[in-house]
Amino acid sequence: MITVNPITLPSWIGNKAVFQQNIPFVIEGTAAPSATITLEISKDPTDGRKVSKLDTEYGVILSLETTTSDKGRFRFNIPAYRASTDAYTFVFKCFQNTVTFNDIRCGDVWVFLGNDFLCEPMRNARAPKAPLKRHVMSHLRFFSPSRSGLEDGEEDIAYEPKLHFKDAGWIKVTDTGRLADVASSAFSFAYTIADQVNYPIGVIDLATPGSSILNWISDEVLDSQTALRDYVDELGLITDEERYNGLVARDRAIRREQKLAEDVASGRKNRDIDLQIENEYGELKGESSATENIKAAADLDFPSSEDSSFRKRVIPEDPSLSSAAGLDFGMMSSLQDKTGKKIDDSKYIKKKFRLSTLYRCKLASLTGLTVRGMCFSPEAEEQLFGRYDLLLMGLLGTLSQTFEPKEVYDDSLMPSLLFVTMHPKCVEKDFPYKVLEFNEDPREFTGKLNMPCGLVSLHDLLLPDKTKTFTLGVRLAVIALGLHVTPKMPKSCPECIGVEKAGNKLILEFDNLADGLRLAEGKTELKGFAVCGPDRIFYPAKARILHGVRVMVWRDDIDEPVSVTYGFSPFPHDATFKNLNDLPVMPMRFDRAPAYYAPDLFFESCDDLELTGMREWGGEFETLKVFRTFKGNGVITSDTMNKSEGSASLHIRYETENSLYGFEPNLDYASLMGPIVIKNRSKIGIDVFNPNTVKKELRVEGFGTAEIKQSLNWQHLEIDWAGEGDITLGSLKFTVADSSRNGEIYIDNIRFL
Repeated sequence: MITVNPITLPSWIGNKAVFQQNIPFVIEGTAAPSATITLEISKDPTDGRKVSKLDTEYGVILSLETTTSDKGRFRFNIPAYRASTDAYTFVFKCFQNTVTFNDIRCGDVWVFLGNDFLCEPMRNARAPKAPLKRHVMSHLRFFSPSRSGLEDGEEDIAYEPKLHFKDAGWIKVTDTGRLADVASSAFSFAYTIADQVNYPIGVIDLATPGSSILNWISDEVLDSQTALRDYVDELGLITDEERYNGLVARDRAIRREQKLAEDVASGRKNRDIDLQIENEYGELKGESSATENIKAAADLDFPSSEDSSFRKRVIPEDPSLSSAAGLDFGMMSSLQDKTGKKIDDSKYIKKKFRLSTLYRCKLASLTGLTVRGMCFSPEAEEQLFGRYDLLLMGLLGTLSQTFEPKEVYDDSLMPSLLFVTMHPKCVEKDFPYKVLEFNEDPREFTGKLNMPCGLVSLHDLLLPDKTKTFTLGVRLAVIALGLHVTPKMPKSCPECIGVEKAGNKLILEFDNLADGLRLAEGKTELKGFAVCGPDRIFYPAKARILHGVRVMVWRDDIDEPVSVTYGFSPFPHDATFKNLNDLPVMPMRFDRAPAYYAPDLFFESCDDLELTGMREWGGEFETLKVFRTFKGNGVITSDTMNKSEGSASLHIRYETENSLYGFEPNLDYASLMGPIVIKNRSKIGIDVFNPNTVKKELRVEGFGTAEIKQSLNWQHLEIDWAGEGDITLGSLKFTVADSSRNGEIYIDNIRFL
């Protein structure tokens, strides 16, 4: 019996696939050597209407034939087709072998890769409550290989690139079981675009948790970009095949050790000890085997014996032999430590910092796929790389190497790159401003590229919310529409692109406004801005939207503002400014000259009783109380009618304790990074209203005491700082001295002067 080589095709061709509109593409594969192979493409309307046999738009629309090489390779050049909801069928024939792919669509193809918010599966997320449209859902297709890159029977990623997926295929919304594993951001992205364009959208869903940009860069690109290779080599992360196989062997040993530890613990707990497992575990740990321990037990002396060693005190001759003396208390935040490069084991590298692993098991199989664009989200520890621009160039080179088209003669067909900036949850305690500096790198990098690029920020989405990834998908879709479909829509999150000076005020200009700028829902004051004078010390500033397109920023006590920032804080909870497409304005600083950036004086305006912050380092963001009572009893509310400035004041009804009532802002939250240091200020100012006209005093911790007059009008109190040097606040206690048992007071506009 004569066997004929099967027809092998790229992984991205299959039932329910989507191919890129308006761009010719190539299908390469293998079959029997030196044989004739044919491709027939037919097209059928999905609405069930009858089509004339003379209509060249339907039926068999393309027939191709070629001869395979002596190694069985073949290549078909497919012309460009317009986006359509109609169904395509691809039929490949070689001798008696026939491969048929049905229900293929022509639309836009996008690639999602990276980490973080782009890989949260549908099963772990929650869609907004808005109803989904059935006809839009029918346009969505997803290609989602295994998240880890490992398929059935694979324990580790091989050094040689994988050319075909074993079990990956295209997914429709009717495939509910498999759809649950698709990234929620990919789903909302595809749905939002399809709802606007009314044609198929396919997403190649590759994003992988626990990955970094290094995993996606190919070996070929690393070898071709000398500066990148030198940088990675300097970090000690270059891995040839021998070193990589050594890392894999170590991974297997670690997994085996973990499995043995579980089996040993289970056996000891259930008193079902397996000596073979105990012995193997002891050898891996460098300890005595269980058999040796049993033998040694026979020679043990008992504590009850007079000459037992348990009754004898042993004093070490060398005091340095104590266990504490051998500990390393240095908490290094260096890249060497973060990448897992240990002084005593320089060969081991964490999986997330291994070069090319995800390229080998995910991207390589997609070579030749024609796409509309790519979305990338970084991982938290990527902020530690000093030359992230080189890594971005390596990623871009890899994507260009993998996906088509590599050359375009029409700018409208050039693929785009959408970059998700790093979320404030990635802030490191030792380097709190590193995330902000990191987010400036892709902004500069993409600004120099000739391809369409957009940036998406999530700094305004701090609270844990299962709809967050859906929101990200919508934002990415809005930008994708602006780049490729509707010029009137924004092509990125709005950014400040210019500053003009008018007296003591700065006028800021923004791009990507679309229909204009607005305050976030529920907000009445524009916050998050700060300005500095010639001393380069930033202070929170007032701001106002001008005609929906510009912003005026000023501070009354700074006559000569020289620079401005917006949301330039590790935890920018008050930076909620957006455009009318619901894209948040990107945090920014006008220049990078050395400066002291404004501390988070969240309590100053007295407009809000709650803020979004982190109670302890490493915890989740949550809604926290701005003020609390520390002496007596009090109810602190917000009053929008009786105020001296801003949108509200604090209205406090209190019950004294020994004629005193005390309240304070909560300054011990981790996200405030206390103690708060306020430079070049020597006093505190507070506006007070005394509604019951009773004689009172206000005492401020670290400052002093001021008398509150018995009058029905707002009073401005100023109290000098009692310490030396800069004002430093670990706490800020306000105490009202009132001889009455009960009372009330209004507080507003706390300022440092």
